[in-house]
This record gives sequence, C-alpha cells and structure tokens, in this order.
Amino acid sequence: MKLIATAATAALMASQAFAGSYEVRCETKMVPYQETVKGGSPEKIIGGAIVGGVIGKVVTDKNAGAAVGAIVGGAVANETSKNTVTKYRKVETCTNVFVPARITDEAQLQKVLQDLNDGNSVSKEMTMDAQYTIGVAYDGKWGPKSQLAAEKYLANLAPDAPLYSLVVNDVVIVSSPDVNAIDEIKEALLKAGVASQIFVDLE
Repeated sequence: MKLIATAATAALMASQAFAGSYEVRCETKMVPYQETVKGGSPEKIIGGAIVGGVIGKVVTDKNAGAAVGAIVGGAVANETSKNTVTKYRKVETCTNVFVPARITDEAQLQKVLQDLNDGNSVSKEMTMDAQYTIGVAYDGKWGPKSQLAAEKYLANLAPDAPLYSLVVNDVVIVSSPDVNAIDEIKEALLKAGVASQIFVDLE
C-alpha cells in the first residue's frame, strides 16, 4: 500500500513539473532605529555650570571655588543628560522568489489551461508559468482575466479578439468567438422560454 502511495505521489509531482525556477534575490534597505546617547543640549550644560558655580562659591566663598564648581556642574549635567536620536542602518533581506518561464510543450499548456479553467488543482508555480505563457499577470491566482485569456488561447484567438459568452441566470452556458453561433443558441433558448444574455469578454 505504501509503495502505491509513493508511486502516486511521484506521478503527481511529475505532472506538476514547472518550467520556471526559484532564485534567491536580495535587497538592501536603510532601516531607522532609535538610540539613546549621552550628552545634553548646550543650554542644559550651561545651566549645570551656573548651578555648579553658585554652589562652589557658596561652599568655598572664593572665586576659584566657583570656577571649579562650574566645571564640575557642567560635567555632571552633560553626563546625566540623555537624548534619543534616530539613526539608520543597512539591512539586507533575501527571499526565495519563483521566476516563471514559458511552457513550450503545447499539449501540456493546453491541459494546464483546461485544468485551471475547470477548477482542478494546479500548483502555484505551474499556474504562474501558464499565466506568463499566455501573457497575463503571473501572481499564481487564477482569476477572471486569466480565465478569459486562457479561453481565447484555447480557441486560437488573438488576445485582443472578442470572445462572446451566453449567460443564463448568471451562469455561462457557452463561449465562442463566433457571435452568430451564440446568437442562434440565444434564439433557440428564447423559443424554449429561457431568457439569456450575450456578453463580450466576460470577466
């Protein structure tokens, strides 16, 4: 049983083989950070020096004492005062990025596109390869624009060619580049009592 499961897993991986590849890409950014530094503003240092000078003169009653007190007071004010500044440092960030490539096997591409439009499970890498091949944004998410581009590709239409869709109760019944064929189906439905609408490049 284990051997069968392993073989099934291997077959699934082989069917999901993608054309693109993973690459490590790095970028460097300047990131801000806060740092606390010693040393106050000039007014704080001068204020400390004045206070120190007054204390020194009172204690020693001499001008020399005042000078010493001013120096000590200024030094203490400078030492105890702290300031927060914003600095920047270089930070390198590396990510493993998938780079899609064109699917050159036509049969494989058609199968992948059909699977995606049918809602079958397809890997993100394979989806991006398919999107890249048919010329839509390759984000790995199969949305309306990708589905429309796939329908045009499978119908051998140019990307800018119109694709007509017949819709009944918000459900797409059929899509075709032949507006006459779509119109005939609409008339047949109308005769059967079913109202429908024709949309161009329905997304």
